[in-house]
Amino acid sequence: MSDTFSFESMLAKTELFAGLDEAELGPFAAKCQLHTYEAGHEITREGDLGTGLYVVTRGAVDVVSGRGTPEERTITTTAAGGFFGELALVLEQPRSATVVTREFTECLVLTRWDFKDIALEHPAVIWKLLEVVAQRLSGRELVAAA
Repeated sequence: MSDTFSFESMLAKTELFAGLDEAELGPFAAKCQLHTYEAGHEITREGDLGTGLYVVTRGAVDVVSGRGTPEERTITTTAAGGFFGELALVLEQPRSATVVTREFTECLVLTRWDFKDIALEHPAVIWKLLEVVAQRLSGRELVAAA
């Protein structure tokens, strides 16, 4: 109970889950796992198959394209309250970037398979999350077009 409660609190502080009430957060909190990483750790690697969503609850990460190549560039930095890997919840495709921790970082991780289970049991909640993801992707397209 204490893990689930603290996971609910952590999720409620993030931009993705902020619009959900305690009852709606429950299924996600029950399925999430807390992972910790030291500074400089590659959480995901560009080209690897994406398997889930990461919600940063402590620390910060850089999302990097072309890591280790002359074309390497930091796309964005995500700090506590942010998230990455959302497309892996529904698309089985390679990661588009490498994510590297800037400092000691904690993330709640939700796998594609657990997300699918939640979606089947709680479709209205999933719709709320999809609205947040769609707004985020819309913003990325505007930045890319500029």
